[in-house]
Amino acid sequence: GIRDGMLRLPFEQTFAEARRLGFDGIEICLGGNYREHKLWNEEGIAEIQKLSADANIEVPSLSPGGFTSYTFAHPDASKREEGKAMLKHLIETCPKIGAYAILVPFFGNGKINPEDITSPTFIGRIKEVAEVAETHKVYLALESTLSASDHLKILEQVKSPYVKVYYDMGNATGFGFNAAEEIKQLGSEIVVIHVKDTGGHLGEGKVNFSAVSEAIRKIKYDGYLVLETPSGNDASASAARNLAFSKKIFG
Repeated sequence: GIRDGMLRLPFEQTFAEARRLGFDGIEICLGGNYREHKLWNEEGIAEIQKLSADANIEVPSLSPGGFTSYTFAHPDASKREEGKAMLKHLIETCPKIGAYAILVPFFGNGKINPEDITSPTFIGRIKEVAEVAETHKVYLALESTLSASDHLKILEQVKSPYVKVYYDMGNATGFGFNAAEEIKQLGSEIVVIHVKDTGGHLGEGKVNFSAVSEAIRKIKYDGYLVLETPSGNDASASAARNLAFSKKIFG
């Protein structure tokens, strides 16, 4: 799959172009003005359903980047409540468009701090939304600056089969982690994977794709690999190049 913004096209054209390039799925992204997105009204949801069906392109996951301003770690209670409401709406929307996972991002001012990892208050906030996710059978896929070990500490406390990890090999490598070893450590706790390098097109950065590919096979991962790759001067050409690289590496 590929994130919709990587193709740099009007939303209505993204599905057909993704199919033309040979992708199987589109990850729909939402920014800070998320209430204006098509996912926030029934007419827009119906339009997405039609775009998906017409292009024969799945929507495996949603990526509400705007959540970083409203995370469970935010010091402002009203912001945290808005974040919970945002996720609950998306959880309820996922089954309508066939999505099985929501990327839950913790970056910037909304990052998970060391004290949050074992905070009953922080864990409790995740559990509250997890209950809704379990009802609709939608995975909350955490992505953050934390190590695999710290992610596992959170999952062990939340104890929900629908709270897992969205693994980003490019970010992990950039943070100084061994992506291949972390993938093996997380195993079945990974529910979606971002394919990305630390710079440029795939293969131009520091990610050890051979080791990462071997690790993915070792854990018998069978979910989506979603390209989060720079668009370059020609977004479609870059996407095609990165897709070809991915198919060669990951099969």
